[in-house]
Amino acid sequence: MLPPSPRVRIVVDRADAPRCGIRVGDSVDVDGPGLSTDGKPFCPLALMGVIPVLGMRQNALPADDWLARKPYLTCPDATENVVLRLEAL
Repeated sequence: MLPPSPRVRIVVDRADAPRCGIRVGDSVDVDGPGLSTDGKPFCPLALMGVIPVLGMRQNALPADDWLARKPYLTCPDATENVVLRLEAL
């Protein structure tokens, strides 16, 4: 089991055609219920692609869980081809 991680960073790994201005390397830190972007904007639509599994990532996970092995999710707008990575902090 991987220990719980209430702190998670959402990082943009790929952004082929974003209309929202998001860029590779942009990130958001989630600490429990709070969000921190260091004052930079972060696309709310991209966040909506992560929120359904965010709580699962903040809890303990089996080492072979798909979210531990391949922590990649995509923005709901498929035309933008934005890939996000979840990192435990």
